[in-house]
Amino acid sequence: MKKVILILAVFAASLMGANAYEKRDLLQRSATEAEVKASLVMDQKWVPYPAYSDRNGWNNLLGDYRDNIIKTGEKCLDYKWEVVKASQYLEFEKSGSRDIMEKPNNRNSTAFGKLLMAELAEGKGRFLTDIMDGVFYFCEQTTWAESAHLVRFQKSGRAIPDYRTDVLELKQGGLAQMLSWTYYFLHDQLDKIDPIISMRLRHELQKRELDPFINRTDFWWMAWDESPTVFVNNWNPWCNANALLCYMLLENDRDKLAKAVYKSMISVDRYLNYVKADGACEEGATYWGHAFGKLFDYLQELQMITGGKVSLFNNKLVKDMGEFVAKSYIGNGYAVNFAHEESQQDLLLIEYQRIKYFKECNC
Repeated sequence: MKKVILILAVFAASLMGANAYEKRDLLQRSATEAEVKASLVMDQKWVPYPAYSDRNGWNNLLGDYRDNIIKTGEKCLDYKWEVVKASQYLEFEKSGSRDIMEKPNNRNSTAFGKLLMAELAEGKGRFLTDIMDGVFYFCEQTTWAESAHLVRFQKSGRAIPDYRTDVLELKQGGLAQMLSWTYYFLHDQLDKIDPIISMRLRHELQKRELDPFINRTDFWWMAWDESPTVFVNNWNPWCNANALLCYMLLENDRDKLAKAVYKSMISVDRYLNYVKADGACEEGATYWGHAFGKLFDYLQELQMITGGKVSLFNNKLVKDMGEFVAKSYIGNGYAVNFAHEESQQDLLLIEYQRIKYFKECNC
């Protein structure tokens, strides 16, 4: 193990010049934490969607899509929630297969999303029982993270969920977002069935998303260890966008919200510092939507919650990042691929950081 760490450390050091890390800190230079706190749009007044009870608002928003959304949700009525077994998590260790765990997990979350959208579109309570069952199902899960990612973050290094550790990763954060929207739109309706449902959901979102985000700095994607050798990829804006939106939907204490918003700004600055000056997506055009696309999701959220105080959409680097996907396209469904070699280097850096994480983590 020591030999592996040494080899990877030497390799990481050799890439310091190649990374061309530039300490721009664009977000932190846009506003101090005090200025962010003063500018916050509180009590979800930033939400651009109609209230659940505003039927005219939803009809106008969805337009011709409304009926199709409802019909899609109807296909999920009486949905049979699939249990993801311990053996399905462990399959990743045995064969490297992610599908055996991810497929049933994705079917559950996809069905829930269709039910949620159908209820918002129709507004008659017809889908609430299934939504309630889905909320209860997700709250009873040990984790919302995927097996392939659990091995990176759990101190055990295993793929089976460890009840002692709440992991912040891509799938988990996406589900936390959807459940946060569920709480925002439907907690009053769920309270009419039984208040414990929304209470439990709010508790789980606090435990699984809000608390780990604000209390920990050891998730590698946060890039808290600011160094030219630290690899920062799509996970950074993606996970930060997930966490920020959950805080925006759930946290109404100005001090706590400001702290979370500013922490996300510090973290995303590390990603913006890592991106090269030409605005190219090193992960390639295919992954643009998961990298720069997620960055734009994050920046939009940040602009909304600060009432426009913090906005980078006029920044040249950000504009170049947005235009990359169009400039790399060469026609007939093809894009220029220039990132393969560096991607292999990045994989080694990820492995180096994973070993370092397991060695030092006290979670």
